[in-house]
Amino acid sequence: MKKLIIITGMISIAYLALMTTLAPTATTEDTASVCAEESIAENGYVIGISEGRVTVFKGGDTVVRTDTKLSDLPKSDRVRLEEGIRVDSLKELKERLEDYCS
Repeated sequence: MKKLIIITGMISIAYLALMTTLAPTATTEDTASVCAEESIAENGYVIGISEGRVTVFKGGDTVVRTDTKLSDLPKSDRVRLEEGIRVDSLKELKERLEDYCS
């Protein structure tokens, strides 16, 4: 009985370790999100697109996804957001989001 419990525990630990190793660190649904994540600086933010909406990324993670649809923005804004817009401060982030989300 003890051997069965030990083997079951070892299998569980191995499974968890394997799943942790194989699990994706970030899921993205559009190539713009990938571009934004790749261009982010360690202490900055990137404003880009995820699921068709204006989204803020930090360190490859989604910080906030706004209600603003990419399709509602002018083409010039869409192009810049698809490339990812890097911002270095919360003040600049707030200003940019007000531009796109108002």
